Amino acid sequence: MDRRQFLTATTVTGTTLLAGCGGSTDTNGTASGDGTPGGSTETAIDGGTGSTTGSFRLLISDRPADIGDFDSLDVTFDRARVHRQQSDDDDTETATATETATATETATATEEMETDDGEAESDSDDDESASERGFTVFDLDSPTVDLTQVVGEKAIGVLDGKLETGEYSKIELYVSDIEGVVDGEAVPVKLPSNKLQIQKPFEVTADGTVEFVFDINVVKKGTGGYNLKPVIGESGVAGKDVEVEEVDADDEDETESSTESDTATESGTETESDTATEA
Repeated sequence: MDRRQFLTATTVTGTTLLAGCGGSTDTNGTASGDGTPGGSTETAIDGGTGSTTGSFRLLISDRPADIGDFDSLDVTFDRARVHRQQSDDDDTETATATETATATETATATEEMETDDGEAESDSDDDESASERGFTVFDLDSPTVDLTQVVGEKAIGVLDGKLETGEYSKIELYVSDIEGVVDGEAVPVKLPSNKLQIQKPFEVTADGTVEFVFDINVVKKGTGGYNLKPVIGESGVAGKDVEVEEVDADDEDETESSTESDTATESGTETESDTATEA
C-alpha cells in the first residue's frame, strides 16, 4: 500500500468514528443524543417545566390584647422581605455570604453617613443581591392599616404579588409610621428597629396562591406607652394555619365613618337634651 492509499483509508476510518460519536439514528431517521437535532422540552429555572412562580398575598390582622384602649391605631407599612428556606447544604455558604454582606453593609453605611445630607445614597442593595442572599423584597405602596378594624379573625391585604416556587421560612415587615390615639389624645407606640418579623414555614407552588396572615399585637408597657409585637402563634397561611375574614380598605373607611357619625349623633343628642332641660 502506497502513501496515498494509506491516507485515504485513514480518512474514511476517522469519518466513520466521528459519525458514531454524533449519536444514533432510529428507524424513522430522527437523530437522538447529544449534538443532534431532535424533540426537546424547555426546562424551567427550577429544573421543571411550566410556571416557576406562584401568587403571594400578605394580610395584616390584630389579636385582642390592649387594642381595646385605642380609638385608632394607624400603622403604615413600607416594605416586606420574604426569606427562602435554607437547606443544610446552604448553611456554610449562607454564613460566609452573610459575613461578607454584613462587612460590606457596614462599610457602605459608614460612607453614607459621611455624605452631606446624611441620607443613604442608594437603597438598591437589597434588590441587587436578593437572589444571592435568599430573599425577595417587595416595596409596598405605603398602605396604612388601622389595627382597631382588624381585630380577631379580621384581616386586610397589603401586598398582592408573585414569588418563585419553593419553601420559605421568614417574613420581615418594615413600618414607616405609627399613630395611636387613646381617649382622643395621641400616645406613643414604639417598634424597635421599625421592623416586625415572623419565622414560620410555608410553600409557594406553581400557579398556586398563598395568603399569609401576619398577626400583630399592641401591648401596654408598665412605664406608659405601647409596643407593637408580632404574634407567631396566630400567624400563618390562611385556611391552613389560621382562619380569617378578609376586609378591604373601603369596609375599614365605612366603619370609621360610621363610628364618627355615631359619636357626632350622641354629642348632638346630649346637647339637645341639655338645652331642653335648661329650657
